[in-house]
Amino acid sequence: MAFRNHFVTDPHFFKVLLGLALPIALQDLIKFSLSLTDNLMVGSLSQEALSAVTLANQPFFVFSLLSFGMASGGGILTAQYYGKHDPLSISKTVSITLSVGLLGAFLFGSVMLLFPEWVMGIFTADPVIIGLGVEYLEIQGWTYFLFGFTNTLIMLMRSTRDVKIGLIITTCTFFLNLFFNWVLIFGNLGMPALGVRGAAIGTLTARIIECAAMILYIRFMDRHLHFRFSKLFHFDPILFKDFVRFSLPVAINEGGWSTGIAAQSVVLGHMGTAAVAASSIVTTAQQIALVFIFGVAGASAPILGNLLGSGKNLDQARPYANTLLAAGLFVGAIACVLLYFSKDFFIPLYQIPQETKNLAISLLVIQCLMTMTQAYTTPAIVGVLRSGGDTLFTTCVDIGCLWLFSIPLGYLAGFYWMLPLPLVFLILRSDEVIKIPILIWRLRQGK
Repeated sequence: MAFRNHFVTDPHFFKVLLGLALPIALQDLIKFSLSLTDNLMVGSLSQEALSAVTLANQPFFVFSLLSFGMASGGGILTAQYYGKHDPLSISKTVSITLSVGLLGAFLFGSVMLLFPEWVMGIFTADPVIIGLGVEYLEIQGWTYFLFGFTNTLIMLMRSTRDVKIGLIITTCTFFLNLFFNWVLIFGNLGMPALGVRGAAIGTLTARIIECAAMILYIRFMDRHLHFRFSKLFHFDPILFKDFVRFSLPVAINEGGWSTGIAAQSVVLGHMGTAAVAASSIVTTAQQIALVFIFGVAGASAPILGNLLGSGKNLDQARPYANTLLAAGLFVGAIACVLLYFSKDFFIPLYQIPQETKNLAISLLVIQCLMTMTQAYTTPAIVGVLRSGGDTLFTTCVDIGCLWLFSIPLGYLAGFYWMLPLPLVFLILRSDEVIKIPILIWRLRQGK
């Protein structure tokens, strides 16, 4: 009986969880596989090309998480209004969220297109890598505008439990990008071999088609978000206040965290090309291994958000949260094992020196340990606490642990203490460990 009081045993709950988590996980798997195939294709050119594309994509990583943060704030409101069966408020929330997302896309995309050399200079002083990165950014910068629209809508659709269309569109984008890269990077089907520029053109072309598909779906087929383009940049004052209250902490959270990850790349970027290439390989593999943890976290938000928004059976919130956290740990253990045994398969695929491959193996072992910590912290922050509106606390935890501990210590380890790369990498990832006791304390408070 005590177990039933603390965890959910209803089979319907797990059916709903699986029905949401699996499509989200598959969508993220395809999205991160896109990064893996890009890395593999560019990595077959040279270590310098791999490092250049990796560093050039760091601002996009920051933007994608900022976009995720804004959409998550809007998603909290959308999930709760969906639970209340309030389509008018859903429509207004979607318009606000999408408008803000497009403004952010315009800001980031403009900087990439106008100042690509300055952007690359933040991450490395190597003129070869900067030159290759500029070639990439001059084209890839246009994808910010497209991604800001598409990704925001996919995130909001998750809040209404509409996850299938996002999976379908992401899958098509993956295969299109793979095809265009194969043609343009290597010069297949009679096309010129464009190398790094070919990778950028391939990605841009796939994003254009992805955005067009989303526009057609949202205009003619959607039945949940009730969005119309005529409502863009029309802000309901009351809802906008709620949107800012929920979204601003999450956006600051994701912006501060993603900027911190980019700062880690600055540390690694100044430790040499091999360090950038090795960490890029491991980070991409880690993202793929974490997709099912992200799936549990992504499913937790609408499940709990709908429950809280309905105002019914609120005594089930804690058992729901406990069960979702346990599901994250279970999936994390599987991801950790898969990540470790994958090293013998994908690392040899890269055309890089053996020394860099050895570094990548060392970093991968460290990342396996960090995966288990993320199996708890990600569902706790993204799924449980945010769905209840506890966004300010999660922001302080996420940003504080990163910027007060792991980044300063990693900077000292890399630039002053001159520690070996694996130790620097471990220190830079240590924020996930620090979060655990803080999150356990917060969850026990039942905020």
